[in-house]
Amino acid sequence: MAALTRQEWLNWNIPHVTISVITQNRPQSLNRLLMSLSQSLFFGDNVSLKFNLEQSSDGQTMHLVDSFIWNHGPIFIHHRVIHGGLLPAVVESWYPHANHTYALILEDDVEVSPLFYAWIKMAILRYRYGDEKNLSPQLFGISLYQQKNLELPIEGRRSFDARALFHQHNLEPSTPYLSPVPCSWGAVYFPNHWREFHDYITIRLSEVVLNVDQDIVPNVRSNHWTKSWKKYFIELAFLRGYVMLYPNFSNYTSLSTNHLELGSHVRSRTKEKQNLFQLPLMQLPQSASGGIGILNLPNNTLPCFDCLPATNLTGAITHLSALKNAGALRRLELLNCTEERALSFDAQSLMCIT
Repeated sequence: MAALTRQEWLNWNIPHVTISVITQNRPQSLNRLLMSLSQSLFFGDNVSLKFNLEQSSDGQTMHLVDSFIWNHGPIFIHHRVIHGGLLPAVVESWYPHANHTYALILEDDVEVSPLFYAWIKMAILRYRYGDEKNLSPQLFGISLYQQKNLELPIEGRRSFDARALFHQHNLEPSTPYLSPVPCSWGAVYFPNHWREFHDYITIRLSEVVLNVDQDIVPNVRSNHWTKSWKKYFIELAFLRGYVMLYPNFSNYTSLSTNHLELGSHVRSRTKEKQNLFQLPLMQLPQSASGGIGILNLPNNTLPCFDCLPATNLTGAITHLSALKNAGALRRLELLNCTEERALSFDAQSLMCIT
């Protein structure tokens, strides 16, 4: 944490992170996730842990949750009595009660680095509680997972190497970066944006304004993800010009990885598929100079917000203003709005509901 400014240190105790775990009937996977959480550094912080159990959770999973000991804060358990599926399981897994609460949302096939919380805390303090120049309403969260593939190009999935892309554009290859793609394999979401997302997805699913099958984002594969919460968050991020912070360490070293377990959205688990998505986890340093560390960043610190490069939904270099303008134009195309600009974090205003 040597990279923090005095102001960020003074604000250390303001943000509160809740870890929200979504699980059903994969006790071995859940146990692996919980072990990785237990072996992580929390620097004395109080961190709540919430389990979200599907109606069909099996006995082993229930026993694991009931017997788990968490030394870093309170545990909460939510058990559905009617099967909901993955979309409501994620969306309803957390709702912020204040603007200083944050949620790390983890499905049970994810595993985290022992340094994941250091990355989260460092980024929250820099971009939510640091110098005013680093605060932006466009930032909706912090990914632990490093993008190795692009899921949204209409022609199909393709590999992605942020370092190579930045090198081609004469940008610092090791810099973290911004992307409108919400991460579902370990990410923190901000309270203002998650509240707006709740309202937005409610509007979309109720078809108050547009048919639910109306394509909001042009030419992306997520338009066909009818049972995915990400489809709707991608829509919101596009319309607003919102972005998430992504890590960009060498060798795709990540703060979380996905084990691609069979489940709602994974029907086959070949070795080839696993290699596409499993990433090496950042480990605790064994020596002062060994390995890839949390401060392997430009000038050993998180860059200023305006210094961060941005990519669009399909991985091309862009600017935050371009993302915002594209969303605003699409909103005017889709909706009969009398107000050209939507109120901040207000989904009804965004969707022109008066």
